[in-house]
Amino acid sequence: MKLFVMRHAQASFNAPSDQERPLTESGIEKTKELLALHTEDLASVNMLWSSDLLRAQQTAALVAEVLGFKVSERSCLTPDGQISRVLSELQGLRPEDTLLLVSHQPLVGELVSYLVSGNVYQAHPFNTSELLELEFEYPGPAMARICKQYLPG
Repeated sequence: MKLFVMRHAQASFNAPSDQERPLTESGIEKTKELLALHTEDLASVNMLWSSDLLRAQQTAALVAEVLGFKVSERSCLTPDGQISRVLSELQGLRPEDTLLLVSHQPLVGELVSYLVSGNVYQAHPFNTSELLELEFEYPGPAMARICKQYLPG
C-alpha cells in the first residue's frame, strides 16, 4: 500500500481560534507549485483524507482540485490526534488503495516515525506543504519505508 502524508500549507495566525486559521497566499501558492510539479507522482492516489481544521481542509481542497475527487474529513487527523486511531482507519483500507492524508504536526511527524521506526521519538520535522510518500504491506510499527520526499519551493 502507498500512503502520502502531507502537512497543511502555511496558515495565518490571524483567526478567532486555532480551528479557524486560514491558509496564507504564500501557503496556497507554494502548495499549488508543489502539486503542479508532482502531479504524475500522485496519479495512483485514489483516496484523500483531511483533518477537520480549516487549514488542512483548504490544503486538501487544493489537492482535490488537482486530483479530481472529493475529500473525506477525519476527526482523528487533528494535531493532537492519536496514532492508534489513525492506524485503525488505515487498517480498513485495501492493499490496492493509495491514500493521501492532510494533517498537522505533531501528528504527521509522529505517524511517519511510528510507521518507519516503530516509535514516535524521532518524529519527522515536516515543513508546511511537505509531502512524504510511504510504502508498506501493513500499517504497523516499523513496517513502512519512505520512498520519496516532496518539498515546497
